Amino acid sequence: VESALRQLDPRFEDAARTLGASRWYTFRRVTLPAIRPALIAGAVLAWARALGEFGATITFAGNFPRTTQTLPLVTYLKLESNPPEAIITSLAMMAVSFLVLVALRERWLGGITASASA
Repeated sequence: VESALRQLDPRFEDAARTLGASRWYTFRRVTLPAIRPALIAGAVLAWARALGEFGATITFAGNFPRTTQTLPLVTYLKLESNPPEAIITSLAMMAVSFLVLVALRERWLGGITASASA
């Protein structure tokens, strides 16, 4: 996200401000759409990293509810005490991951199709 903000041409924001847009309107209508791909990529990477932090979290940070407890840790603990809940949390994580991948695939393939036909 930082790289996208650095690469954003400040003239776009300056033009919006010159035309009377407020700072918030400029951010919402100019800056945010320009960095949207970077925000999506950052969110996907953060999600993947969070799912992969099971071992490090349980080893070094512990498992304190509402402090260091991640969804994979909750699933692991529920597997011992309440298997149906563990299955539900696992399916929820898989569903969210699947939806993100489908959305990114559509966006990526849509971009390829649009550029190929141009």
